Amino acid sequence: MDDSFVLYVIRHLETAANRERRYVGWSEVPVCTDAGPAGFVPDYLAGSDLLRCRQTAEFLFPAIPYEPLPEFREADFGAWEMKTYDDLKADVRYRSWINDPAVEHPPGGERFACLEDRVLLGIDQLRKQKVRSAAIVTHGGPARILLSHLAPEPRPFFGWSVPPGGLYRLEWSSRRSWEEGNRCTFISEVPITGSAST
Repeated sequence: MDDSFVLYVIRHLETAANRERRYVGWSEVPVCTDAGPAGFVPDYLAGSDLLRCRQTAEFLFPAIPYEPLPEFREADFGAWEMKTYDDLKADVRYRSWINDPAVEHPPGGERFACLEDRVLLGIDQLRKQKVRSAAIVTHGGPARILLSHLAPEPRPFFGWSVPPGGLYRLEWSSRRSWEEGNRCTFISEVPITGSAST
């Protein structure tokens, strides 16, 4: 019997702020694009409690209950919230953060280690679900953290490209391997409304 486990990591659909290349953390901004139902159905659906993720989940999985979890929120960007690169490029602290987000953090905002800890706490909660597949609808930062920790081969945080509407499919050979916290055995980037089968 096939006992594999599949996790879909999905970044929310595009917002107007994404188009303007703004840093959007905990601000409640709606998506400005639509999508039809996803080409797959997970057994369990969870993700960020922020509006743009809830809306994305409704578009992609209209018949599946969504569990909103603050653990999968984007970083709190503090004083840099809703700012653009052009707004911040002269700020020495911002330049330092771009070079190494683990060392610097936004003024009044969240440290990378705190973001990482809460996203991993969310994954620990997800591992308690006795299901064969799950989907997480989240944001760019948390998605990169998830991929950095769960992909077959380690890759740095900024080594992952996760555009709005981006979707990765991660598969473990057994649910036990997933529950034990091992890295997945297979990963693929798939179209958000296309087939997600291997």
